[in-house]
Amino acid sequence: MSTLAIDIGGTKVAIGVVKNGELTERCQIPTPTTTSVTAFAAQIVNACHDWIPQVRQIGISTTGWVKPEGITSINPDTLAFPQPFPLHKAIETLTAKPVSMLNDAQAAAWYEFNSLTASVRNMAYITVSTGVGGGLIIDGKLHKGARHLAGHIGHTVIDILGPECGCGQTGCVEAVASGTAINKKARMVFQRNLSNIELFELAQTEPEAMNIIKQSAYAVATLCSNLKAMFDLDIISLGGGIGLAPGYFSLVEEFIRSKPEAFQVTIVKATGDYDACLLGAAAQF
Repeated sequence: MSTLAIDIGGTKVAIGVVKNGELTERCQIPTPTTTSVTAFAAQIVNACHDWIPQVRQIGISTTGWVKPEGITSINPDTLAFPQPFPLHKAIETLTAKPVSMLNDAQAAAWYEFNSLTASVRNMAYITVSTGVGGGLIIDGKLHKGARHLAGHIGHTVIDILGPECGCGQTGCVEAVASGTAINKKARMVFQRNLSNIELFELAQTEPEAMNIIKQSAYAVATLCSNLKAMFDLDIISLGGGIGLAPGYFSLVEEFIRSKPEAFQVTIVKATGDYDACLLGAAAQF
């Protein structure tokens, strides 16, 4: 029997049918703008109505902090609907199918773990994109914690004198290393609007641009070493639009090698494409 997978993003919702780990059907719709959880769920269900009879269960991955009662956020500015948002319960009601929901980075972590060919029991996945998120695999299992907060590693503090973070703390990895953070720094330094794609291109010839990128990469390398110290990880998978941008991975690797040996950890490039969260959502059953 197949699983219906749903991935909720800021601008789009991807929906697919997964059978034996493979996507057999896929579509996407714009993320609903309604603040009604029933209407939000109805738009998703209507988009895949014909697929529902063929699936046994439904897996959801979503941005935000996924608590048992619904979707919420460490940074309230990142979600446009009321919190908590019990989307899983609304979809379960509309479809009469069992529904399980988890954070999108946790879903991607689970996908990356299951895609590894090496024998690994303890792994972290880090995505450096608009924000910094992640997921933890401990003893071969996705570790979510009692309140499903585990893996929100972008909100660990690496600089107590650093910039304020939207979560209310100061000096979080996300506030230093994320795509949003480096873009803000680039606009301040160069006094003009500059996309992150343009920043990486500029870094080939402009030392100040390269320095901004290096500060981000060093923060992520420090996060990797901290995670090694906390969990004695076998490997870390690095992904995201910034994490896989040209030259970034090599910088993180270089900075990790500069750490004392006990805190060095192997990193690999994430293999999942845009459907990693869909496949991870389906694999949680």
